[in-house]
Amino acid sequence: MSIIPIVTSMPTGPGGPPIPADGPDIPDPGGGPRAASLAGAWRRFLLRRAAGLIVNVTLLVVVTFLIVQLIPGDPATAIAGENATLDQVEMVRTQLGLDQPIPVQFANYMMGVIQGDFGDSYRFRVPALDVVMAAVPYTLAITIPAVLLLLVVGIAVGMAVGVATRADRRRFLGTSFNVVTGFISSVPVYVQATALVVIFAVWLRALPPAYSQAYDLSQAAILPVLSLTLGGACAVARVVRREAAVILEQDYMRTARGWRLPSLALYAKHMLPNLLTTALTLSGIILTALLGSALITEAVFAWPGLGGVIVQAISIDKDYPVIRAAVFVIGVISLVITLVIDVILGIIDPRTLGD
Repeated sequence: MSIIPIVTSMPTGPGGPPIPADGPDIPDPGGGPRAASLAGAWRRFLLRRAAGLIVNVTLLVVVTFLIVQLIPGDPATAIAGENATLDQVEMVRTQLGLDQPIPVQFANYMMGVIQGDFGDSYRFRVPALDVVMAAVPYTLAITIPAVLLLLVVGIAVGMAVGVATRADRRRFLGTSFNVVTGFISSVPVYVQATALVVIFAVWLRALPPAYSQAYDLSQAAILPVLSLTLGGACAVARVVRREAAVILEQDYMRTARGWRLPSLALYAKHMLPNLLTTALTLSGIILTALLGSALITEAVFAWPGLGGVIVQAISIDKDYPVIRAAVFVIGVISLVITLVIDVILGIIDPRTLGD
């Protein structure tokens, strides 16, 4: 009985060497094509974000320029005072450049912004940007810790409740969580700030009620940070809890539970990275609202940040260069932090680079 050898023919390319049986599209084992594709995605992502940043900054310059133009009444009259004569009003108008055509005013303003010059403060007689930049560290001193704290607390609480109420377990806990977080997140920031002052400063006398040179800066910042954290942390926790409920029912999580992995590996390694994408995306939205809330919080706690500068510039001094500089700086801070969040999201989940 003879044995007939079996010859397996390999398909050939259009005129060349044989094509591997696995197909022509298998990436190089060294990861070359995949790495090149990821690098290309990063380049396209950064180009899109850079173009968007330029467009947003340009729109921000236009908005800050129109602030003076859209204010009801004549800015020169408001600055000169109600009892000023017509000659004095015209002198102020000439000093502000308001007697020039709008296109000329905008061109001069644009050139000044490019050089970092928003004009001199009417009250302090120094560059308006210097007045604003002196207050920025105080605003960031309560805003950045609030963002970090609300992310940590929101993700931790949302994950814990999501795991505890998995598969419709512990309904009372889930209902109580929704009621409490929904109520806290719906309370305005200035109401929360006032309540914190009453509880911790008036009743308990544990913390200072407002900023003062008599108190340490870190001690005086506790209540402002808490007032900015509570609502945002509750909002993040609610979203994370819903996302956790969905992720826990995914096949890979069921498989991980079937393998009886330790809790740390199960939730920190397999579940947390997926939740971070949602939490960081949400934090970008919360951050924009948080900057506005910080201005209100600063007024409640007499905090020497941008809030006090803007309020005084609008309501008392009619200091339009300071208003323009403050709005511009707040907008740039928001844009830069949003860009940083997008980059972090791209590092955590490269799929977001195509968004």
